[in-house]
Amino acid sequence: MTHDLVGAWQLMSWSFEYEDGRPNEFPLGRDARGLLLYTPGGQVSATLMGGEPPGSLAYAGRYDVRDGAVYHSIEVATDPTLVGMTTIRHIAREGDVLTLSGPDFRAGTGRSQKIVWRREP
Repeated sequence: MTHDLVGAWQLMSWSFEYEDGRPNEFPLGRDARGLLLYTPGGQVSATLMGGEPPGSLAYAGRYDVRDGAVYHSIEVATDPTLVGMTTIRHIAREGDVLTLSGPDFRAGTGRSQKIVWRREP
């Protein structure tokens, strides 16, 4: 499945989904923009920016695909607390749309993340 991820992906949405049923939150706003890049050599780079609220998140490192999930091993990040972390994101594909979902960056938040991307031509 690794080859299915290789390339550039444009952000459609990034949301937090809460276990207690609270409405989803959009940490960089509903109009957030971003790019996700996967290389054939196993590198990943994600850059996201928001309009309202203003803000950004970027990280890069290595990735590995196994058992229907992608693991991002973060080597550099705008948030230094993410460096050295490995995230797991479950993969769902529908045509040119890639949905990555999984636990929050930090344990105990009661929320998960859902990031939806569209393949760049």
